[in-house]
Amino acid sequence: MAPKPRRVTQREIAELAGVSQTTVSVVLNDRDGTNVRIPDATRARVKQAIEKLTYVADPAARRLAGLDNEIIGVFTYEAALSPESMDFYGPLLNGIERAAERIGWDLLFFTSSPVEEGTRSLFHRKTRLRLTDGCVLLGQQMVASELERLVAEQFPFVAIGRRDETAAAVPYVAIDYVTPTTALIDQAAAAGHQQALYVHRGRDSPTARDRRGAVEAASADGRLAFLLVGEERIAELPRLARATGATLILAEDAFLTEDVVHALTAAEVAVPEEISVAALGEVRGHRIDGRRLAGFHVPREQLAAEALELLQLLITTDPQEWPGLDTQRFLVADVEPGDTIVARTAEA
Repeated sequence: MAPKPRRVTQREIAELAGVSQTTVSVVLNDRDGTNVRIPDATRARVKQAIEKLTYVADPAARRLAGLDNEIIGVFTYEAALSPESMDFYGPLLNGIERAAERIGWDLLFFTSSPVEEGTRSLFHRKTRLRLTDGCVLLGQQMVASELERLVAEQFPFVAIGRRDETAAAVPYVAIDYVTPTTALIDQAAAAGHQQALYVHRGRDSPTARDRRGAVEAASADGRLAFLLVGEERIAELPRLARATGATLILAEDAFLTEDVVHALTAAEVAVPEEISVAALGEVRGHRIDGRRLAGFHVPREQLAAEALELLQLLITTDPQEWPGLDTQRFLVADVEPGDTIVARTAEA
């Protein structure tokens, strides 16, 4: 574990800013900046000194002093409100909003850190992390060094999704994708499918590895033989299916499944009569030629509510007691059988 960083003291801030420690304390705890005893110029000097020294306010000490802001930060490593990402982030953000409303706290959505090369930095100089009492992190992939820093500084946070970027004790609430993937594969095997293709996006996120691992396990133990195919080879699927005798294609998510179906129908392959399809992700609202797409129902709103509950527990608990808490929790996605996996006869 990385050593806990030394906390810059108020005395050091006071010396750098040329003010008293009392002035520093007033600036730190004057939430709305309305304390008329502190001139704007003095306040600015203190804030500049804090930024220069990267002052880390002690959340535990602030809680003991009754200084909670009752504000929860929400940070997304990728852009969350684009049309492409709303299918994933929308239910999570909705669940977070509802949970925060129930406990009477406000949300601060961090947007000042720019997206650079597909990701944001939580510790970008503009991110107002310290205005909050704790933070919820969302993202397909997160930065290990930032997670480790949050853990080392004992800042209350909860990641949504299982994290294995680091060995640090990261609090998270995640979806178990292995159980429903295994169940969906067993359903297909029971329907007579023996050869299948798995189309994936090549991601190295924990959930992508979980799904791929469940597919590989099924192939290894003989339940259903899979050939793994990257999304860049979708146009080859009709040929690959004929070459392998595959009667089933699973894809990593519903949108990728729709691309699979387009490639099959363009080659005049009947779906699902000739080749069945299913998604290893949320399928609500997705249909294939009027049929309900087989896949999962992911309890994302429940996931978000569980994350807020865990975060509030961390905020209101002394950090010395955190190791005894249940801070890594799983919810299981439900299987949606749908209408796109059809039974295969022995002759077929």
